[in-house]
Amino acid sequence: MVEFMVVFVAILLPALMAIFEFAQLSVAKQNLRYAVFDMVRVAEAATEPPDSAMLRARLGRALLPTLADQSDGGVVALGAAAALAARPDLFDITYRSAGTTRVDAATALETWELEVRWCRELSFAPLKYLITALLRVRSTSWFDQACYARESLPLVAKAHVLRASIPGESQLR
Repeated sequence: MVEFMVVFVAILLPALMAIFEFAQLSVAKQNLRYAVFDMVRVAEAATEPPDSAMLRARLGRALLPTLADQSDGGVVALGAAAALAARPDLFDITYRSAGTTRVDAATALETWELEVRWCRELSFAPLKYLITALLRVRSTSWFDQACYARESLPLVAKAHVLRASIPGESQLR
């Protein structure tokens, strides 16, 4: 019985905690991918490049089940998720032009890159100290370093947005 308890506490319990932590991270990563997909839909439908506030609002709405407490009402939960999505220390959104491709004389496609970095808090105490200490050494990003200092893990999702642009008359000639 003593041997089992030693093995359980030393090996099996941390392994079980690691499995639960990585399962939570994979769900969070999938939710972030969905949120970026939703943000891309908004960006493609917009007539001009969307601003950061609109992208953050869509991010908060798409991550509503992940960010808000389930016991809150609809409006309160949406407000809480929007407030969390507006925090630059938790979410870093980069929306930049990646180039233009001319389709024909009248149409060109602009390619935009959308990247969202989420500083996701880790749950289990021994693992969050170990994981962040190991990853902190390899990172050069200021956002990643700030996440590691808070015992959080940065999750990244990227997407490309294609927007049709009609060149002006001066570009047609």
